[in-house]
Amino acid sequence: MRFSLGLAALALVGVLTACVNAPVGRQDLLDFLQEGVTHREEVRMRLGEPSSQYESDRILAFRLAKDSGGYVLVKPGNTWSGVGYNLMLAFDDDGVLRRHTLVEVRAP
Repeated sequence: MRFSLGLAALALVGVLTACVNAPVGRQDLLDFLQEGVTHREEVRMRLGEPSSQYESDRILAFRLAKDSGGYVLVKPGNTWSGVGYNLMLAFDDDGVLRRHTLVEVRAP
């Protein structure tokens, strides 16, 4: 009986460890971005709240990390810990994406 409980506990720890280390990124996270096509509202629906906004929402910035699964959004905050990229999006007066770039962020 003790052997069975110990084996079950060991199996549970293994499963939980695998869940923690599983990649959560998505290779296709940014594939929907098309200059001249994508609207600001779609960006907000898919990516959520930007980490920064400039010029009355004409420029949005999102912080990203990357794992073996692809890109991962980093929640807005006061830290750059874990951030590997800054996605910059520029929209025209009608809210249509005009330019976007993914800038690699270097650790301080």
